[in-house]
Amino acid sequence: MKIHQRIIGLFSLVVIISFVTGCSWVPRNSLPLYQRSVVIENQEMVEQILSKARLVESNDPEVNNIKVLHLSGTPYEMGFQHGRLIKDDVRANVHNIIGLAKRFASEDIMDEVYDLMAPYIPREDQEEMRGLAHGADIPLRVIHWLHAIPEVSEYGPKKQFARGFTGTSCSNIAAFGNATVDGELYQLRVLDWIRQLGAQEYPVILVHQPDYGNASVTFSYAGFIGCVSGMNERFMAFGEMGYGNPPGESLEGIPFVFLFRKLMREADNLDDVIRIISEARRTCSYVYVISDAKADDHDRKALLFVSDRNRVEFYPANTRLTDERNSVSFPAVEDVVYGGHKADVLYEEIISHHGNISPETLMEITKPVALRGNVQNVIFKPATLEAWVTNAATTGRDVEGMAAHQKWYYFDFGAALR
Repeated sequence: MKIHQRIIGLFSLVVIISFVTGCSWVPRNSLPLYQRSVVIENQEMVEQILSKARLVESNDPEVNNIKVLHLSGTPYEMGFQHGRLIKDDVRANVHNIIGLAKRFASEDIMDEVYDLMAPYIPREDQEEMRGLAHGADIPLRVIHWLHAIPEVSEYGPKKQFARGFTGTSCSNIAAFGNATVDGELYQLRVLDWIRQLGAQEYPVILVHQPDYGNASVTFSYAGFIGCVSGMNERFMAFGEMGYGNPPGESLEGIPFVFLFRKLMREADNLDDVIRIISEARRTCSYVYVISDAKADDHDRKALLFVSDRNRVEFYPANTRLTDERNSVSFPAVEDVVYGGHKADVLYEEIISHHGNISPETLMEITKPVALRGNVQNVIFKPATLEAWVTNAATTGRDVEGMAAHQKWYYFDFGAALR
C-alpha cells in the first residue's frame, strides 16, 4: 500500500503545483497512421470517417473561441474526428498539460497510474481515446496520461506528498417545480478546479451521436473525451463534486469522467443511474447531482448521490443533508437538490431566488458561489436540451478571470440532433 501511494503521490504533483510555467518535452508519434490503425487503410477511409463529423467555430474571443464538434459513428471514428478536425488545439492543450506533468512525474510513473485504471475503463472510451490519438498524431500513452489526471486529483493518499494543497471543490444545484420561475427543471454545475493547467484556453463542446447508445453533449476541452459536465438525449443532466477522502479510496476502478460517459450512453432514467453506479467498480469519494426532466415521479426529478469505494447513497429534493467532514448543514429546500463548498452562500442564494430560479438567476448565483479556481460553469435545461456554458479567461487566480465573470455561450443540443 505504501509503494502504491508513493507512485500516486508523485504523479499527483501534476495537478497541484500552481507556480509552474513552461513545458517539458512531450513524446511525439513516429509511426504513420496506416501502421498505427487497424481501422484506416487509406486516405479514402480517412475522408469517409471525417464526412460523418462537423466542426462549428464561434470565432469569439470573449468565449475563448469555443468550438462545437458534431461527432458520429463508432467510438474509434468519433475519437479520430475529434483529433483530426481540431488537431492543432488538441496537440497544444495536451502538450501543455503533459509538459507540466513531466516536470514532476516520469513517464513510467504515469504509465503505472493509468494501468491501475485501464481494466475498468469501458471499451467504448478506450477505443475513442485510440481514435483521438491517431487523429491528432499523438502517442496513445500520452492521451492516457491526460485522462488519468482528474481521478488522481481526487485521490486522498496524494496529500501526504503535497504540502499546502487545499484540494478542489465544486457546486451543483438542480431546481424544478415550485422553485423555478416556470416550473421547468434547471441544473447548475460549477466546476472549481485548476485554472493554472490552462485547459480553458481550448474549450470544446462535444456532441456524440454513436452508432449504439444515447446521444450526448459534453462540455470539455480539446483532447479530453471524459465528461465532467454533460447532458444526454434522454433529457438528463450530470454534474460532479469531490467529497473528502474516506478510507479505502483506490484508483483501481472506473474514473468518474468515464463513469459519466457510460451513464450518458446507457441511462434512460435515474433508476438506470442508480443501478449503473451501484454496479460499478468505484474509486474515490464524490457527490453527483443528476437530473431527469421527463420523470413523472417528483422524487426522481433530481437526486444527489454520495458515492465512494464502499457505498452509494442518494437523496431527493427537500432533504436536509449534513457534510460528514465538518458537520456543516445543508437545510432542506422545496424542489431543490444542491451541494457545494460554500454551504451558507448556496442556501442563501437559493432561498432568495426560490420561486424565480431561471438561467439568468443561476448565472448570477455562480458569482458568489464559485471559488478562485473556477474553470467552467454550465446551466442545463434538460427538458428542451438547452445549455449555457462559460469558461475561465485566465490561468491565474484573479477574480476577474474566473469563469463566473465571463460571457455565457448558448448551445442548443436539441437542434444539434435534428
